[in-house]
Amino acid sequence: MSAQARIERFADAEQVAHALAERVRHEIAAAHAARGVAHVALSGGRTPRRAYELLAGDAAGWRDVHLWYADERCVPPNHEESTHRLVRQTLLARAGLGSGVTEHRVLGELDDPDAAARAYAAELRATVLDVVLLGLGEDGHTASLFPYSTELETFTGGPRVLAVRDAPKPPPDRVTLTLETLGKARALVLAVTGADKSPALRRTLETPSAATPASLLRRDRLTILADAAALDG
Repeated sequence: MSAQARIERFADAEQVAHALAERVRHEIAAAHAARGVAHVALSGGRTPRRAYELLAGDAAGWRDVHLWYADERCVPPNHEESTHRLVRQTLLARAGLGSGVTEHRVLGELDDPDAAARAYAAELRATVLDVVLLGLGEDGHTASLFPYSTELETFTGGPRVLAVRDAPKPPPDRVTLTLETLGKARALVLAVTGADKSPALRRTLETPSAATPASLLRRDRLTILADAAALDG
């Protein structure tokens, strides 16, 4: 692949979280300036959690923002594994964000993941996401796109959202944006921290392969924010 991802190096996870928060602020401001509205997709995880806490003081900048999710576990919205719950606790509630933000929640409490995926796809429709925040698993997965899974099969005009069953890490049932949808986003930001993620990060930067789903992301739109441990581990 000729295009290369942009890599930004930081000393530690705290600096990565600050950089991630600043990148979100920048993308929201740019979207507001260009289109009057911003569409931001969030993910769960330790580093995003800290970034959301940092963003919680920026209520004034969150007018006309639509919040989406890169993926979600099929659990009730108040479940400890719910990304919605994480975002609600760390960002929305703490910032006192009200009518300026529209949250688009995956209905993870539905008994049928396929029904939840269809409902989310219908809500997303033709929306182009301004920025998607992503994490990286030790196995190279991102969002809920796991190594060698059928959800990696992508084509122009294909599904924007898919149900995931029997994921290799619990909970097994999930809903995820597809590579097709991620590839249309204006910006992708991958936050990676810790030496345990170093092998997966190296594979992400190598030849794209279904063995490492993050390597299949569009690199011309991808920025990687990584700490020294992840880059050097």
